[in-house]
Amino acid sequence: MADIILVDDDLGLCRSMQMLFEKDAHSVSIAHTGAQAISLISDNDYDVVFTDLKLPDMSGLEVVAFAKKRLPVAEIVVITGYASIETAVDAIKSGAYDYLTKPLSIEKVRITLKRVMEKIALTQQVDLLRRQLQDSFSLSLQDTPVGFESMIGSSPRMQEIFKIIRQTAQGDSTVLITGESGTGKELVARAIHSLSFSGTLRLNSQRSKGRFVAVNCAAFSRELAESELFGHVKGAFTGAIKEKTGFIEMASGGTLFLDEIGETTTEFQAKLLRVLQEGEYYKVGHTSASKMNARIISASNRNLEKAISEGIFRKDLYYRLNVITIEIPPLRQRRQDIPILAYHFLKKYASRLTAKEVTDITPETIEVLMQYDYPGNIRELENALEYAVTFTHGSQITPADLPASIAGVSRSHSCGVTLPQGPLKTALYEYEKSLLTSALSHCSGNISMAARLLSISRQRMQQKIKEFDLNT
Repeated sequence: MADIILVDDDLGLCRSMQMLFEKDAHSVSIAHTGAQAISLISDNDYDVVFTDLKLPDMSGLEVVAFAKKRLPVAEIVVITGYASIETAVDAIKSGAYDYLTKPLSIEKVRITLKRVMEKIALTQQVDLLRRQLQDSFSLSLQDTPVGFESMIGSSPRMQEIFKIIRQTAQGDSTVLITGESGTGKELVARAIHSLSFSGTLRLNSQRSKGRFVAVNCAAFSRELAESELFGHVKGAFTGAIKEKTGFIEMASGGTLFLDEIGETTTEFQAKLLRVLQEGEYYKVGHTSASKMNARIISASNRNLEKAISEGIFRKDLYYRLNVITIEIPPLRQRRQDIPILAYHFLKKYASRLTAKEVTDITPETIEVLMQYDYPGNIRELENALEYAVTFTHGSQITPADLPASIAGVSRSHSCGVTLPQGPLKTALYEYEKSLLTSALSHCSGNISMAARLLSISRQRMQQKIKEFDLNT
């Protein structure tokens, strides 16, 4: 549904178009003069503007210019009884999306509006994606970075995951996200929800407008699991003193994220399977079914196929949940993302401190961070940077500022027999070059953005690019 304004002194034409648009549930305002149009546009937000080029008091191009200034995202279609290349060009140059000539045909108007709605829907998706991408850094970015929300990574595996997320968000299939604890499974689920779009032309059809309800299935008690998911009516069982809304109902119109689905009982799994098969559920103690209108995304750090063989997870439920699978790699398998993540978390936690200014991470510290295997994955790296920012006494994070569990690994490595080959100067040269290359790749070659990411000036970044002969 869109908010539309019709600007034309032909009362019959306006009435006919109004009836056509309102039949498709659009909201329509009418102005018969340019002054009326400007007044309405000043006070209201419209998605689409239809305006005649010949108005009693002014040119329709003046209305176009005002509408583009007041409603920069609105789409404008101009109408004229004087068909010519010149007027069409003038209208398009003024910001119009399309051009119609009188006499108008209903089919031509309907097709034009359909194209306008498709463009609006696409623009909304792109704008939403850009906002999510920009939120992945605490920076003001002009170019598109490579992450969603707090997901950051320039490694090939993460780039593939970002691609899968974009594609998955376009449909409504169930999704199973797998990966070790701390890899960011819920972030993936939230990204899919934020980008979800039903595929119709209706502007309010995005699941992202609904709630994202995250449920930790491992916290369910055997006795209350069904009540938590489906809800219950008053008096359904001892202690049910009032009606309870279940998680499925809470997520209606949005997304239900079932984290650690592998920790549920087989009895609970059987009830969830029925919901997925029938598309409806029963509140505990209620005899009437309720329709389910939530997208189901589940996650597990358990090997569910092994759980099936052990008889603790239902095979039929697994295949219902596993329409689309997204496997998140552990951090140790995408080490090239560690420097970028480290700087992201540095900025995140340094911005919260007012008593001191922490602006950088020494190359030696990055080297230590790159050596560690992170059994806790990204969550552990984030905790390490928060710890370091809190306890450092200088403006740079040094190895001594890191938690002992990480710094200790570096010391043990340095005392072993597998020392890196070549002089330290060469090793540092190669590392610095790798860091600069990664930052530039992460920022799509944008020098200013890469400089901010590395907390150096743009001039210094340009010097380094020249020094290492890097192609941008």
